[in-house]
Amino acid sequence: MQQGNRLLRQGYFALSLLGTLLAGCTARLADYRSLDLVTVSGVVTLDGQPLAGATVLFESADRSFSSGTTDKAGRYQLSYSSEQRGVKPGRKTVRIRTRPVTTEEPTDGGRSEEAAPIPERIPARYNVQSVLSADVDARHGRFDFALQSTP
Repeated sequence: MQQGNRLLRQGYFALSLLGTLLAGCTARLADYRSLDLVTVSGVVTLDGQPLAGATVLFESADRSFSSGTTDKAGRYQLSYSSEQRGVKPGRKTVRIRTRPVTTEEPTDGGRSEEAAPIPERIPARYNVQSVLSADVDARHGRFDFALQSTP
């Protein structure tokens, strides 16, 4: 009988432990419904050719943004976060770049044997000094961008 009680206690312990683990694994994801996010997608070309591997960023006046990366056909879809697609409605500055944004500066004066940084293929007028914009609302969620490498 004592062994039965011991097994019963071990069973309750195992169930309690399992419940605790499941509770931790099922934490609620953020609720994005109040943001009225709009699904935004499109195609980016450079000199008439699909632009693969470019980062497309829709930036709000408050510096919040949604971003996505173009595939080999130049198609992109924007995400608000790692768990939610979409863009907050409103006027956006659009920035498109092929080089990753870094905040680190070389500490050796550029003398390292590492490869030189990848040059940006997209003119500044489409990224750091962007002239591109988009008015996002529930009726307008497709934005294609035909970029030119020369003015």
